[in-house]
Amino acid sequence: MDPTGDEDLRWIHAFLAGDRMAFERLFEKYREKVYGIAYRFVRNKEDALEVAQEVFLRVYQGLAKFKTDAKFFTWLYRITVNRAIDVSRSRKTRRTLELDATEGDGQGLLESIENPQSDDPADLALRKEFSGRLLDAIQALPSKHRAVFILHAVENLSYKEIADVVGCSIGTVMSRLFYARKKLQKLLSEYGTVTP
Repeated sequence: MDPTGDEDLRWIHAFLAGDRMAFERLFEKYREKVYGIAYRFVRNKEDALEVAQEVFLRVYQGLAKFKTDAKFFTWLYRITVNRAIDVSRSRKTRRTLELDATEGDGQGLLESIENPQSDDPADLALRKEFSGRLLDAIQALPSKHRAVFILHAVENLSYKEIADVVGCSIGTVMSRLFYARKKLQKLLSEYGTVTP
C-alpha cells in the first residue's frame, strides 16, 4: 500500500467533507512538482506559474469527480501535462537560454551538467551552453514525446506511472521515449552522443 496515496486520499475526503485546509495540504505537497513540470514545458516563470494556478483551480473545482481508485498524483500530473502542452502550443513562449538551477523540482537530468567536476571556466561555459541547447532540444520534441521524456528523465516516474498520466499503454510510453531519445541525439549530435 502506498502511504503517500493514503495520505492524499485522507486529505481529499476531508476536503470533500468541508475541511478547506485539507486542500491547502495537497497544494503545499504538490505545488513545486506541478510548477516544475509546467516549467519544463513552457520554459518561462510567468507561464509556468499561470499553468500551476490553473491546474490547482481545476483540481479544486473537479476534486468531487476524482475517482478514488486512482492515484491522486497521476490525475494531477495528467492535468498539469495537458495544460502545459496547451500553453506551449498556443503561445510563442519566451525562450531563455539561461538555466536557472533553482527552478522548480525535478533537476535529476541536469544535475551532472550543472554540477561539473571542474572549476575550469571553459568547461563551465561549455556546460552552460550545452544546458541551454539541451533545454531547447527538449522543447523542440513533439509534445507527446516531450511529455514522456520529461516525466521519465526529469520527474523519474516509472513507465506505468507515465502511462497512467498520459493515458496510453506502457508499450507506447516506451516507444515515445525511444523516439524522444533518438530525436535528442540527433539535435545534440554536435556535442557527441547523448543518451538522456
